[in-house]
Amino acid sequence: MQLENKPIVVISSTNAEEISNFIRAMFKDCRLNGSKKLIINFISSISYPEFIQNAREALLDNIDLGAYIYIWKPEEVDQMMKKILENRQDMKGIIIYCDNNNKYTIEKILHKVPNSIKANIIKDYCK
Repeated sequence: MQLENKPIVVISSTNAEEISNFIRAMFKDCRLNGSKKLIINFISSISYPEFIQNAREALLDNIDLGAYIYIWKPEEVDQMMKKILENRQDMKGIIIYCDNNNKYTIEKILHKVPNSIKANIIKDYCK
């Protein structure tokens, strides 16, 4: 199967210990949905270097795929949504990912997502 350059947008929040598993799952879904790129919007208070440290092995295992990683503080969700809405024409779809501790955070964000964007949800791991 030929992979497309249209990115899959990920909205996610999980604890630091789960970042590696999260990244692996996202790259697997990226391949299964025929895309070469991920745009990961990760909502957390951790720093970018800490995120990369936890995701390093999973990122290196999938070096053939592209990934843009944005770390957003919980109070920056409106800025994140603005960025996602700016690029909505170019995206292949959206994946929602969270762990049990962060379900509420993601549910709050999903209420702000317009229906036109919700129609592009490929997979929702928070249900």
